[in-house]
Amino acid sequence: MAWEDDPPHLQPSVGYLRVRKVNRMIMDTWFREISVVDVDTLPEEGGIIYAAWHPGGLVDPMLMMAALPGGITFTAKSTLFKVPVLSKVMKTINVQPIQRAQDSSASPEMRKQANSNLIVTLGDLVARGERIVIFPEGLSHSESYAMQLKTGASRILMEAQRKAVEIGAPRPHIIPIGLHYSDQHSFRERVSLQINRPVEVPPMPALSEVKDQKVASLDEEVKASPDRVWCKDVTDLLHVELNRISHAQETWEDRELVWRARRMIHTIRSGDKVSKPSFHEAVLGSRRVRAAWQYLSKNDTERTDRLEARFKSHHHEMEKIQLRSWELKNREKKTSLNAFTKNILFWVWSASWMLGLVTWSAMIATGIPYLIVRLLVNKKARNEEHKAGVGSFKLLYSIGLYPIWWLFTALTLGWLIASTSSPIQDISLPGMILPMLATIPWMLVSFVLLLWWPISARLHLKLYGRLCKSWRNLRLWFRLRSGQVQWETLISSHNILAQEMASIGDGLVLPGDSDWIDPPSGKDDWEMVKLRSSD
Repeated sequence: MAWEDDPPHLQPSVGYLRVRKVNRMIMDTWFREISVVDVDTLPEEGGIIYAAWHPGGLVDPMLMMAALPGGITFTAKSTLFKVPVLSKVMKTINVQPIQRAQDSSASPEMRKQANSNLIVTLGDLVARGERIVIFPEGLSHSESYAMQLKTGASRILMEAQRKAVEIGAPRPHIIPIGLHYSDQHSFRERVSLQINRPVEVPPMPALSEVKDQKVASLDEEVKASPDRVWCKDVTDLLHVELNRISHAQETWEDRELVWRARRMIHTIRSGDKVSKPSFHEAVLGSRRVRAAWQYLSKNDTERTDRLEARFKSHHHEMEKIQLRSWELKNREKKTSLNAFTKNILFWVWSASWMLGLVTWSAMIATGIPYLIVRLLVNKKARNEEHKAGVGSFKLLYSIGLYPIWWLFTALTLGWLIASTSSPIQDISLPGMILPMLATIPWMLVSFVLLLWWPISARLHLKLYGRLCKSWRNLRLWFRLRSGQVQWETLISSHNILAQEMASIGDGLVLPGDSDWIDPPSGKDDWEMVKLRSSD
């Protein structure tokens, strides 16, 4: 991916650049598609507090570090600084620790003082034009919406704005970030990072008469102070914005239904040629469906309930026969002899390579560490509080284990194959490649193997993907030819439902339309949906 250049006034440190370079390589490997939307709309003046919901554990800050331009200061729970390698990396990029009640044995007063000092430090950075990232929920989670926010982000903004006025600096901003994963816990999925406009915060209160609010006890006077009221208002605004930009729903099932509806509508509107949208386009499509659906549910509940029931029933039928919306097009093409021949050839070609050099290399390179990572992650996932961090654990364990294993196997096999002191030196090696490698100095063989291991793993994934796709197409070919699927009935019911689903947005001004107006801070998309003028 082509990453955004750093602005001249926010050039990162050498240590930050090195860590980010490695991080970007990891993100390019972990995800098969990354899109960063509206990065060019970031304010050129004033410090920025990036605020995001936290569904992906460690993947979230790694993605934001890779995608957002300039040097960025992150915050992290203090317990992460106890992880040996990770703590060193975090100190290199100036991550600031947050003392959480559930993580620290320190007294409440000490935690409060430490966090108050941190807010002052971060506020000063933002006031001077720096950029920081904060996850205001305070924890990673597996909910389908942004959980209740802490007031840390708003307190930092208050500190930054007052400091900026004091030093005559441009006004700081707080910008919500939307993180959209196709599956945040799985390898080679897709992600879109979407930058929102700055939150429109209310005017700052005058300096509170309550002295030393940062360490005062929370009595009624302090709770009712203008500063705390302002922080609560900003936190509430930010909560709405995070839910809006993250397409929050009550359940993951509801989110999945929105995405399936988006796919159905895209298919019916694409005509005979169904193109695959980019993930950014898919996210925009789901935003449009969500806005239209929520608007309709507020204005015609009976219709949305009826549509939802029909959609779920149809989806269940499609799942039973393992069909997707776009596969309902071109039945003749899918059941032709050309399609059968093509898929057979792809299957045989992929399988033959997988039985040879590529897959055997991939098994050597990834088999043992994969099993260890899986064992460790499954053990962690048994604990309910760790389930939201499954992707993080996979990533962390993989970063640690795979390179060590690659180095070990490269050195071991290189020595066995080519060293003059190898116990198999006098044995006739099979095939063409091994005898050729045996003539090369063993250190060079080890170096070649070290480069080959990750390449073979990537090739294996591609071959496996092609194998599965061609096998699935063959099964579909047999089902369609055998008459197991009542094709005409299915097509008819699908098209009728798809047309009705698509019609919910007819006559409405929705996100992405040229005349769409983004909602002000504190309002969701559906509240700005309106009927299109008939003029």
